[in-house]
Amino acid sequence: MEMSKRFQGKQAVVTGAASGMGFDIAKRLGMEGATLAILDINQDALAEAAQVLRSDGLIVNAYQLDVSDTTAVSNCFNHLIDNFNGTLDILINNAGIADFGMVETTESDVWNKVMAVNVNGTYLCAKAALPAMKQHGGTIVNFGSIAGMVGIPNMAAYCTSKAAVIGLTKQMAVDYSKLGIRVNCICPGMVADTDMGRQILGTDESEALMQKRLSKYPIGRFGKSEEIVAAVLFLASDEASFVCGSAFTVDGAMTAF
Repeated sequence: MEMSKRFQGKQAVVTGAASGMGFDIAKRLGMEGATLAILDINQDALAEAAQVLRSDGLIVNAYQLDVSDTTAVSNCFNHLIDNFNGTLDILINNAGIADFGMVETTESDVWNKVMAVNVNGTYLCAKAALPAMKQHGGTIVNFGSIAGMVGIPNMAAYCTSKAAVIGLTKQMAVDYSKLGIRVNCICPGMVADTDMGRQILGTDESEALMQKRLSKYPIGRFGKSEEIVAAVLFLASDEASFVCGSAFTVDGAMTAF
């Protein structure tokens, strides 16, 4: 199947892009014409990802980055935007982490780390991208989760962080849509074939618990990475030109019931 070129001439940044869904998003953006900046905290994995993408003929620069580091984010975006000749069209805030625990059992350092990456990282990267986007418009897709919309047992910090990302998305859409900048949030359900999905599902693989989890999904199965990637690219594209401030669920009707 011939790939469309709906991102031809666009400059795109993807955080958490060294592996998993972030890598898949970056690859699809590049295959559809975007020039890429991929960001990740893991230097070795990032270098390998960049090499693979370049071997596919994609135009990509790689930047090691801890998205929770204020100074590092500012410096990184200044550098990558200079390399993009002052423009930036697409930001995918994919970087995120999960941890487990109820409020009573979640240590403060764990809570703070989840907030620093998932909430502060989203805020810092968006803040750094906005000055360039304000010149010609752009689009930001933040990664929320259904965990930001419903309670998930034993995931106090993660649920709170993703609820904050949803709130930030809506607020940014109100402030920046008038400037031609669309901000949306993708809210996936359980995706089994990702590192985070395996991390969550791997906590207990008993048949009874798996059936209980699946029973929450009217569609009868968990999601697939490529289904989330397709939704992210839709939100980033001009096809979603009237979609702004959305918490876009891709969850097999889990939050509908």
